[in-house]
Amino acid sequence: MSVSLQKGSSLNLSKKEPGLKKIMIGLGWEFRTGTQLDLDASVFMLAAHGKVPADEYFVFYNNLRSPDGAVQHTGDNRSGVGDDDDEMVLANLPLVNSQITDLVVVVSIHEAEIRRQHFGQLKEAYIRIVDVDTKRQILHYDLDEEFGKMTDIEFGRLQRIDGEWYFKATGIGSNMTLQGYVDKYV
Repeated sequence: MSVSLQKGSSLNLSKKEPGLKKIMIGLGWEFRTGTQLDLDASVFMLAAHGKVPADEYFVFYNNLRSPDGAVQHTGDNRSGVGDDDDEMVLANLPLVNSQITDLVVVVSIHEAEIRRQHFGQLKEAYIRIVDVDTKRQILHYDLDEEFGKMTDIEFGRLQRIDGEWYFKATGIGSNMTLQGYVDKYV
C-alpha cells in the first residue's frame, strides 16, 4: 500500500520495503494556464559535508548518469504534456557510492526569470517513488500550492542514515535558479 506524505514528513524505505533495491522517482505536474513551462528535474548526490564529491554527482539533463552508475535521469521533458510522470530518475540504491548520504531532488523552471514563469502556474505537482521490480508505488507526496512566485523547489530527499534509506518530503521553494543550487551543492 502506497504511503501519502505531508511536507516535512519522513518514511524509512528500508523498513517499509525490506530488500528494496531499484526505484523510480517520478515527478509530475499539470499546467494551470495555457502557458507551457519547461521544468527540469535534477539530483544532487551529496556527501556528508553537504556537497557533491565531484561534478559528475550532479545528475541532470546534461549529465544523465552518475559515475557510480547508481542514478540515471531518463531525459528532459520540455513540454510536460501528458498524464503520469513528466520526468523520471532511476536509482539503484545498493550501487550508490558509499560516501553519498543524500540524494536531493530539485525541480527548476528553465529560464523562469526571462519567461516570467513560476510554480504558481502549475497545479497537481508531485513526487512519487516506485519499486522498479514490482512496479508498485511506495510513496506519493503532493506539493501543496504554497509556491506562488517560486521558480525552484526541492521536492524531497533520499537520505542514507546508518545504512538505511529514508525519504523526506521537504517541499522547499526558492528563486535560486538551477545555478543557485549548483553554487550551493557543487
